[in-house]
Amino acid sequence: MQPLITLKSMKKRVSWSSVHKQAKTDWQGVAALDSTYFTLHGSTPGGKFWHLNGQKPIRFRPNKSQQLHVYAAISAHGKTALHFASGTTGLKPQYSRITKQGQTVKLVGVGAQEFQELMWEKLVPETRQLFNAAGAGELTFLLDNALAHAAKATKKFLADKGVQVMPNWPSNSPDLNPIENVWGIMKQQVYRQQYTKLEELKAAVLLAWAALPQSTLRNLMAGMHKRVEKVLRLRGGYIGH
Repeated sequence: MQPLITLKSMKKRVSWSSVHKQAKTDWQGVAALDSTYFTLHGSTPGGKFWHLNGQKPIRFRPNKSQQLHVYAAISAHGKTALHFASGTTGLKPQYSRITKQGQTVKLVGVGAQEFQELMWEKLVPETRQLFNAAGAGELTFLLDNALAHAAKATKKFLADKGVQVMPNWPSNSPDLNPIENVWGIMKQQVYRQQYTKLEELKAAVLLAWAALPQSTLRNLMAGMHKRVEKVLRLRGGYIGH
């Protein structure tokens, strides 16, 4: 699906791309980090259902939306483990926020605190291990502008911890983020069949993650130069990745 790119966003995409073209950014030193959802409903796209010839289809649908919310990072040197975060069915909310009225409510999705802990305890050390094993140099993370990623508290936390993040990510730019391609590849594979239990879906997601070839990750990161050039050529327009 093509993102809605405003004129303001197009200018920011051009500016961001210009910076990285002029700097000749070494994308082998970058790790793209993001999250996505896999839903049990997603295994029955378009209302189609598997069935044997001559038999009526069994139209299974979960009683309620059941899903997995996963975080990971990819780089030219490999991928981290896949981590399940808040928003995953069955995981009890552990984080809270204070409302304007002073009430404490449980967060349903990933907030800044959980993201910071996930980064520092899991994703940063795992990515650094990949870079160290490859003898790679300095590591920079590519993060989009999700609220938990772009929060002032998160930026300060990562800066204080010495975690380098690529600045000024342009909004509405999933086509610039190589990890979005990885999620697309995985979903094509996972949703080839339907699942009746969340455990089955989880097993399929983990299998698809494990099966991602290293060559695919290298090619995606190496292709960032072409994405940058195409954004400039299209004056900030959607590049179709």
